[in-house]
Amino acid sequence: MSFLLQNAGFEATMLDNDKLMVVLAVVLIIWVGLCIFMFLTDRKVDRLESSVQQLRDQNTSNP
Repeated sequence: MSFLLQNAGFEATMLDNDKLMVVLAVVLIIWVGLCIFMFLTDRKVDRLESSVQQLRDQNTSNP
């Protein structure tokens, strides 16, 4: 039972000092950064795939 009271005190401390909002903001920034990184990487892979396909097409058309 004391663990539950201790948790309530911890949450109250985090909310009182606005630390919880800082933690949530940092986590949000990390997730947004990961999503942007994955999007840009996907675009680069798509460009590489298309260039490889063009090279293959050129090699098959010119025996």
